[in-house]
Amino acid sequence: MTSLRKSFTLIELMVAVALMVILTGSVVFIFARSQEIFLQVDARVQVYQYARYAFDQMERDLANVVKTHNMEFFDDLPDPALIKGRYDNSNEEIPIRGKDNPDTYHYAFTARQHQPYPSSDDPQTFYRWDSLYFKTVTVVSGQTHPVLVEYALVDRDQRRPRLVKRLWQVTGTDATNPFRPRHKINDTKHPNPVEQDLALYAVDSRFELFVRNRRWQDVGDFYDVEELITPPRVPIQGGGTRQPFPPHQDLFPNTPDTTYAGSKMVMAYYDQNHDKRPGVTDDLGVFEYTTDPKTKGLFKTKRNFTFPMLTEGSVVSISGGGLVAKDYVVEAFVKPDGTPFEPGDPPSQFRIRFDESPEWPQGNTSDLEVRYMCSWLPPAVRVSLKIKDSKSQEIRSVQRVFKLLSAN
Repeated sequence: MTSLRKSFTLIELMVAVALMVILTGSVVFIFARSQEIFLQVDARVQVYQYARYAFDQMERDLANVVKTHNMEFFDDLPDPALIKGRYDNSNEEIPIRGKDNPDTYHYAFTARQHQPYPSSDDPQTFYRWDSLYFKTVTVVSGQTHPVLVEYALVDRDQRRPRLVKRLWQVTGTDATNPFRPRHKINDTKHPNPVEQDLALYAVDSRFELFVRNRRWQDVGDFYDVEELITPPRVPIQGGGTRQPFPPHQDLFPNTPDTTYAGSKMVMAYYDQNHDKRPGVTDDLGVFEYTTDPKTKGLFKTKRNFTFPMLTEGSVVSISGGGLVAKDYVVEAFVKPDGTPFEPGDPPSQFRIRFDESPEWPQGNTSDLEVRYMCSWLPPAVRVSLKIKDSKSQEIRSVQRVFKLLSAN
């Protein structure tokens, strides 16, 4: 009788080894693939976490934007010829200026659009690096403060650009010179902003303002800075096209810094230089004199500017013309006879009625030519970001619209 075989043959052993290799390889492949999928999904989730954190911060900041035409903190130097509490560029000291811009005073809500920059990975790919700068009210160290906030894209020459938030607040007074005390910003004599990350791996930032011409039956739309400066023509009822609003000035100052070559900037305010261009004089304001108390003191400009984004309740600072400089509140937009100004009425009929009439200089019975300044706010801001997936290096686009509660 033959005995039972208790060992594998060579062929059986080879088959067993082959099966083991196949099974092991399958397990390793499945594990590696699962890990890769997990890392990719985790990276995508991280992108949206960055975006959500940034947008949640912006939601709080933009909801409480302050409408002002004296936005940046300044030291009001004593001089009887100037207006107390209002910035005058001929004789004031500014403890801070927006960092994403060469020296210039920022009167009001500011949007900037720079020339696109090349990607560090592919010089043929270009991204935007718009910035936004405004005054708002927020909680700092458990207390509510008015602060200046700037959103800007930094480290653009690195593989990991960042969207950051810069913050300035008045934290006291520098009384080193008791005759000329100065604002102290962020607890330092040097006005460096407090900076925090909003979104890592953000490679592109785009800010668009919602603009609606309130003197027309206009539904409004979102425009970037370049479009605010050169408005695209839109169709009108009955045929033809027109610009939806007068062009805004490009207020980005000339600078030898090539970083800002081609940069553009818009501030949300109006003054007598609102349409300044070569050969054009200032569009001064006019208080009209009449003997009728219902229409005396109606305000217009010499070129019939209609202040397309201004709303009732807005504050207009007026000086000159022999008047005491002061702020007036817009009560209504009317025609010369005091009836409401309606959409479609000619600009020559546009007047502003303030909450009070000016006190005419004694003996003067003629119109008064004055200087003016007022600010406006966009009802909403659309923020679009492109954030790089740290694992796959794919670009993810995210967008949110923010309402500015104090715009109306």
